[in-house]
Amino acid sequence: MRIGSEKKLIGACGLYCRLCPEYKDFRMGFAESAERLTCLITEMINVNAWPWDVNDNDSKFFNFDEFMKGLKWLSSQKALCEGCGSEVVSSASQLLPGRNPDCKIRKCCFERGFRFCYECPDFACGKLSKLEEHYPSCLRNLKRMKDIGIERWLEEQQVKVKAGLTNRK
Repeated sequence: MRIGSEKKLIGACGLYCRLCPEYKDFRMGFAESAERLTCLITEMINVNAWPWDVNDNDSKFFNFDEFMKGLKWLSSQKALCEGCGSEVVSSASQLLPGRNPDCKIRKCCFERGFRFCYECPDFACGKLSKLEEHYPSCLRNLKRMKDIGIERWLEEQQVKVKAGLTNRK
């Protein structure tokens, strides 16, 4: 694992991009799987190998057209976010990366000269509370990074990625 490139995938708030459903590599697996399934079903229909009646859209249990519409939508849900370190919002500094240029947490870190919240002497000041409602791991992640260092923390996050977890768990 290359620490430099992986460090760019950590938000100032302690979220790891590879565990975020908005991150491009997270979503790509779903979109590609839906695309493959759509192609397979279409191919099976074309050779009369599909076992169900595709014209029976009045069925109480299954509407084929709606199912295919859902697969088509899921197939389109590809790369949205390049990660918190993907773009530089301020040309004056490399400290302000990320998808959301209005991120108050990142701006706070930038203004105080820090990359991560845990580096600040006012750490755990309460600015994370709104984010914690949706991502309860933020504060825990930052405390863990501070305790064991970024490299070891990233190794722990890779285990979570392999287990299919998200930042919300």
